[in-house]
Amino acid sequence: MLNPPLDLGQTITQCQRGNPLAWEALVKQHQARVYGLSCFYLRNRVDAQEAVQDIFIKVFHGLQSFKGGGEEFLPWLLAIARNCCLDRLRAVRVRNHYEDAYETMQVRIGNAVESPETIAARDQQQRMLYQALSEIDGTSRDILVLKDIQGLKLEQVAEILAIPVGTVKSRSNRTRIDLVKRLTQLHDELPDSKLPDSELPDSELPDSKESY
Repeated sequence: MLNPPLDLGQTITQCQRGNPLAWEALVKQHQARVYGLSCFYLRNRVDAQEAVQDIFIKVFHGLQSFKGGGEEFLPWLLAIARNCCLDRLRAVRVRNHYEDAYETMQVRIGNAVESPETIAARDQQQRMLYQALSEIDGTSRDILVLKDIQGLKLEQVAEILAIPVGTVKSRSNRTRIDLVKRLTQLHDELPDSKLPDSELPDSELPDSKESY
């Protein structure tokens, strides 16, 4: 009879005891989410893949001192991922080059066969999204990524960014409104745009949980 799968807290405990199968399960469960977050910060698929390796090395070495349970693990993991990505950005001095770096990032969601028109429309939406995000200040962008895309709670985002919960809540609302306005403006500036209004990405954010 097969043993039932471990919950996250049990998996972490087994990792801390040196169980290699538990570590493999932990990585598989979270690597897509970490990869998606790395893509948002680094805007480069190769850099994001390399960052994922560095992030899980840091996680592996930090697990012994991790005192939380399953609920605390994700914020802890994403804080490590964010800091690792920011360190990479500082090291290569690409913080202000999101638009150019995006041209090298071609993340595809799923394996469905799509028409060239569909691919082009999605790529156009993604380019507009990243351009709009690049124009938002760093803390507001972090809040948007961690709260609205990664799905963390207000308190968890506040702890990662070391800012008050009220600031996270107010800036989250303002940033979403600002992002919608920027996306609308970018869409209106497109020459001969054939993108229907119903497809305007005014609230759609790309899934940060792509397959890695």
